[in-house]
Amino acid sequence: MEERPSGTVTFLFTDIEGSTVLLRQLRDAYGDVLDTHGRLLRQAFEDAGGQEIDTQGDSFFVAFSSPKDAVHAAVAAQQSLAEESWPEGAVVKVRMGIHTGDASLAADRYLGLSVHRAARICSAGHGGQILISQTTYALLEDQEEELPGSTQDLGAQRLKDFDRPIQLFQLVVPGLQEAFPPLRTLEHTPFDGDEGRLADAARRASLDDRETGEVIRVLIADDQALVRAGFRMILEAEEDLEVVGEASDGGEALDEVRRLRPDVVLMDVRMPDLDGIEATRRLMADAEAATKVVMLTTFDMDEYVYEALQAGASGFLLKDVPPEQLVDGIRAVASGDALLAPSITKRVIEEFVRRPPEAARTLPPEVEDLTERELEVLKQVARGLSNAEIAQELFVSETTVKTHVAHVFRKLGVRDRVQAVVFAYESGLVQPSAAQ
Repeated sequence: MEERPSGTVTFLFTDIEGSTVLLRQLRDAYGDVLDTHGRLLRQAFEDAGGQEIDTQGDSFFVAFSSPKDAVHAAVAAQQSLAEESWPEGAVVKVRMGIHTGDASLAADRYLGLSVHRAARICSAGHGGQILISQTTYALLEDQEEELPGSTQDLGAQRLKDFDRPIQLFQLVVPGLQEAFPPLRTLEHTPFDGDEGRLADAARRASLDDRETGEVIRVLIADDQALVRAGFRMILEAEEDLEVVGEASDGGEALDEVRRLRPDVVLMDVRMPDLDGIEATRRLMADAEAATKVVMLTTFDMDEYVYEALQAGASGFLLKDVPPEQLVDGIRAVASGDALLAPSITKRVIEEFVRRPPEAARTLPPEVEDLTERELEVLKQVARGLSNAEIAQELFVSETTVKTHVAHVFRKLGVRDRVQAVVFAYESGLVQPSAAQ
């Protein structure tokens, strides 16, 4: 392995803006777009001597020996993205943040605030924008490096998790977008969509195996202050969970979701003014919403279970659930690999048993896009089987099942396994008698 840059290192973070919207727009073509994006960026980074430290989905973390190399790599990457012909009218916009600082290496991972600062700088930007810290800018000035464009002083900006403001500059390159909205800093709007995921990517560069996952941002919506306080205490004890806000009713929950963009909302079923089910329905009606909802209920046989799932909830938890199950449930839903508990699956089936025959509809056109194997996998998911159990049933590997499940979600436009099960029964694709 090539030796990592050490001492004073320049870090470059990148992330696609609006990746969830792109996924919904492109569906099957999104994988090819992501591959092309990765190829273009890697080529630009390698040509400039950068070392790829970490890659998660559409995010890159790259280290350079000099600020000049990092800047040239960022510009080359943005130019390649701008020149690429993307399918179906898609626009792939990538935000980039650059910072130079001292960092130490431990087990091939970078440690230090410089890594975190670079990630936060990237998160503050917009797609197509290249942001440079004051430290990087000063080094470029001192070394009298000729830049591939000019710089625009954006002033002192307060970044999340850092007490002191930091001066940021935007690199302005002829032929690339120059005008952008205000930065997503503490003075302006909070992170939109899933930008917080990238901002926490620095954790992956320094934490041990148990802590290498993304930080999951959680909003707690419950009309009882003591319940909210209890959940907050449990969740904040976990390194990979962050409680970003609270709400006391459904209307406030919607406002806070739009403002804070959490990954998961713990939503009480029964709340005054606007209940959790209607709040979930309104939230899921937003095509750009990336937040997932876990409903909270006091009783296992809550009469609103099916209605909540139909509204778009990704799962259910009892309020008296043991702490470890609460934490594991949130992690599972956030990962998209959440499984319906057998009791919930049975309840969904029973709901359809009670319904009149006309409740089963003509198969939606999306079903025609599924291959025979994907259709088979969907039916097994509707039975409440895990990936491992499906693999045993179909005599394939669990990895193969995961791939099929991902294709099913994308083709049907569903968020997770819960919604896939609801789709299967609502469409009449699976009959209750066949799954009992």
